[in-house]
Amino acid sequence: MTRLGAVTAPERFGPYWLLDRINVGGMAEVFRGKQVGVEGFERLIALKRILPSVSSDPDFIDMFVDEAKIAVLLQHANIAQTYDLGKVDDQYFIAMEYVSGVDLRTIWDRARKRKRLLPIAMSAHVAQRVCEGLDAAHRKLDDTGKELGLVHRDISPHNVLCSYEGEVKIIDFGIAKVANKVSRTQAGALKGKFGYMSPEQIRGINVDRRSDIFAVGIVLWELLVGRRLFVGNSDFAVLEKIRNADFEAPSKLNPRLDPGLEAIVMRALSADREARYAWASEMAADLSRYLFQDGQIFSRGDLARYMAQHFETEIHAERERLDGYRKLVLPVEAPRSRVPDRSTVVDERAAPRVTAAPARPPAPAVEVKPLPASMARAITETRREGTISEVSAPWIGQTKASSRPQGGLPTWAAMLIGGLLVVAVGALGALIYVLAARP
Repeated sequence: MTRLGAVTAPERFGPYWLLDRINVGGMAEVFRGKQVGVEGFERLIALKRILPSVSSDPDFIDMFVDEAKIAVLLQHANIAQTYDLGKVDDQYFIAMEYVSGVDLRTIWDRARKRKRLLPIAMSAHVAQRVCEGLDAAHRKLDDTGKELGLVHRDISPHNVLCSYEGEVKIIDFGIAKVANKVSRTQAGALKGKFGYMSPEQIRGINVDRRSDIFAVGIVLWELLVGRRLFVGNSDFAVLEKIRNADFEAPSKLNPRLDPGLEAIVMRALSADREARYAWASEMAADLSRYLFQDGQIFSRGDLARYMAQHFETEIHAERERLDGYRKLVLPVEAPRSRVPDRSTVVDERAAPRVTAAPARPPAPAVEVKPLPASMARAITETRREGTISEVSAPWIGQTKASSRPQGGLPTWAAMLIGGLLVVAVGALGALIYVLAARP
């Protein structure tokens, strides 16, 4: 599986099976993976794994681990879920929710190639869902009830996924910031994609949730206009445009825009963060209100229909691929063994392994029935002569549920022998009686 998208044999990686590689960057690679369990349980996952080239970089590993620790706290329909953080052979990995779809940049690029804009209602709907996911992250509390002060810092079309079923998911909290944690970011270092930074990020001012709101404003502006907002001949030129809030109102490039929607975009893009929305939920509410008042109700089903219309080939290929993965019969992971404490570890060579025998179940209650008087006499007299040492008859010890004696004869054989013995004893007793009755 060295090539992108190549499928050979599934590769075992810790508790997961890697199926094929989805993406690869300078520091990590992402695979489609599968988790299997008992009774046919299985789950498709996305697994992000650190590349060997950076596996010894402590700063990157810290950032990678921080991403997992932050993302696992966030449970929201508009945030891709994080399931697991682990390490296999010195390679850290994160197991995440697999979203069957494409990122917003891919959707936007396809519309541009057709020289068309995305539907206005769809653009507002996607931005609204992103705001709802961000608001959940921004409001997340720690165990003491205090706000974590979480900021994503890298909201862009690349980090927003739209599933083929119409879901909108935020991904990649790799450079997210927690307010009450000492940041490892060096002075002057910029975190995030240049074209989607806020003015305060560029100035090196401490960022808060309103920086994410500015980034959502950039994304929405681009979806409505069909072009990049902040562009330049160099990264420095781009950063200067952002710092000075040098951009045009979207209606100048798309006259069809409603003034109410434009007002939402412009407020989110205020250079002064005090003039922006204080919370992402406020922007989401305004977008919802705009869609309702304008009669442009756009739902998850509408987004799914758009995806089906414009990504038909990709959806067909994805279904075939996933169907093939479902048919794979993969071994279930062996239970993870607990790492014992060193003080409890003994040398197996010094002491033999002792395996306790399983306890036998208690014997069932026995119902004892008295013998007939004549039979008791016969047995007593026969025992005196030493011909029979023990007699087993069905009525001597009947149990509520028959069971086969361990290490003895089958039940039917024991009953047959017992019956023959009873007949023999009876005949012997009759003979003794007749002989005793003769004069």
